Amino acid sequence: MSNPENISNPEENVQVVKQFYAALGKGNIPGVLDLLAEDVEWEMPHPREIVPFGGIWRGREEVGKFFAVTHEYTEFKKVELREYIAQNNKVVVLGYTKVLVRANQREYDNELVAIWTVENGKIKQMRDFMDTVPAVSAFRGE
Repeated sequence: MSNPENISNPEENVQVVKQFYAALGKGNIPGVLDLLAEDVEWEMPHPREIVPFGGIWRGREEVGKFFAVTHEYTEFKKVELREYIAQNNKVVVLGYTKVLVRANQREYDNELVAIWTVENGKIKQMRDFMDTVPAVSAFRGE
């Protein structure tokens, strides 16, 4: 059973996630990292040996590296955050992305589901769910 002390107002948690996306959209990585718990866990479903920002990243410093690697290898052409669903300390975001792989100029797009855990006003975990085939194919140049 979860600790009720860590469950905050769902609407406040949505605002934290929206602040995250707003800071990220402006390229404000220090602002993004400020919203993360020290022991944050970040999970992308892609195999890291093909998509360099895939896998699990732990801790604020590693997640900072995740953003640097993501920026080095890709450019986000379009991001649509379509719906936020919140309950207790979870926020689910439904969205869409169109991404350019810088090395080979291949583009891929994807529907996504991101599940965020927010505790005490900080992002504790983010798990992204999407079809990995488009990204893997684009990174392979297929």
